[in-house]
Amino acid sequence: MNAKILLPFAAVAMLTLAACSNPETPAEAAPEAAPAAEVVAPPPAPATTPAAAPVTNTTAVTPEQAMQAVQAQAEAMTDAQKAETIAAARKAGEDAATAQGLTAEQVKQAGDAAEQATKQMLGVQ
Repeated sequence: MNAKILLPFAAVAMLTLAACSNPETPAEAAPEAAPAAEVVAPPPAPATTPAAAPVTNTTAVTPEQAMQAVQAQAEAMTDAQKAETIAAARKAGEDAATAQGLTAEQVKQAGDAAEQATKQMLGVQ
């Protein structure tokens, strides 16, 4: 059960760290971002469309896409950055368990689960 709760926290921690990446990383991501920005802008709605029509979100990211993005970012990370990420994920897992009022043993298990999930995502064993 702890793994079901903590895996999303580890994924959020990884995505947060990936979003805060060092600007010195290769600029390969910039060309991919430009076409996505063009696709996001929807065309003006025709006059016959009712105002209450739902707008679909075309920029939603699936969990698989998020995992691929994290793993691609992990390839560019140094061992020190990976260690820092693992430590941050462990702390986030422990903090989440503490916030839920779990016992000290459960907090330790939550930290272990978050650390293991992060190591798996980064390809560190």
